Amino acid sequence: MLTIVNRIIGKAVYWGIALVHGAIVVILFTGVVTRYVFNAPLFWGEEVTILCLIWLTFLGGAVLVRQDKHVTITIFTDMLPPRVVHKLGYVNNVLIILCLLVMIGTSWNLCGKLCDSTTPALRLSEWWFAAALEVGFVIMLFYQVQHFVALIRNRKAFPDETGHEERIEL
Repeated sequence: MLTIVNRIIGKAVYWGIALVHGAIVVILFTGVVTRYVFNAPLFWGEEVTILCLIWLTFLGGAVLVRQDKHVTITIFTDMLPPRVVHKLGYVNNVLIILCLLVMIGTSWNLCGKLCDSTTPALRLSEWWFAAALEVGFVIMLFYQVQHFVALIRNRKAFPDETGHEERIEL
């Protein structure tokens, strides 16, 4: 069941990234053409592009969490034995999960505060900007919990494309 949910969420995130990225390219290209060819700039282009960039950032962040591609500084852990690094992984995962829970709560509050605000050009609810944070952090938490459970079980969180789970050697 979890595998099916992972596939659905994974495909939705990748398609979301592709669509948002495509929208940015089309909007910016159209903006340049309308401004310099027709002398009629898009009044809403910048607003929508910023919204798309925010969504792109947080959906991309979720992909990086799934792939376990956090930015890390490994100066100290490189000097430690593998078993100690494995134990520190527990602390690392718990801290990441706690931070994500705080960020989910904070972005939820932000969503509530921005419900009544609208953007200047399109009069679009500013809730859409905060919703990107909420969706991104929830997906990140979903993936991070799977990494933590996999660490406890001494397995990879997301097996290779063949579906085979493999044990991590310490």
